[in-house]
Amino acid sequence: MTDFGHPDPTRTWMEVVALLTAAADRALTGTGVDPGVHSLAVGAQIVASSALALLPAQTDVDLDDVDLGPQAATWDVLDLIRAAELAARRCPIEVMPVGASAVVVALGDLVGEAAA
Repeated sequence: MTDFGHPDPTRTWMEVVALLTAAADRALTGTGVDPGVHSLAVGAQIVASSALALLPAQTDVDLDDVDLGPQAATWDVLDLIRAAELAARRCPIEVMPVGASAVVVALGDLVGEAAA
């Protein structure tokens, strides 16, 4: 937690990236290829890449160090994308990396696409 009672924005942002990366990976490890799920997975990877690009170069956080909890192993692509959106909304946008609002909008669009 930060001094203002919000989660650490860098750790939260890395959780968003880790969840989206897990969503992209999950679509590729399932049996068969569902074109709709594959499309969501590609979208998740694009949003994850955009989010990762916003972190300062000196940020020393490895995605393997981000603990998503044991429940994430049972989630499907849509669950992981929704979890990423919820994680992104835990911190006020003002404390997130510069440019985060565009990523949050893209993430919302991805959730909307998944729900359609």
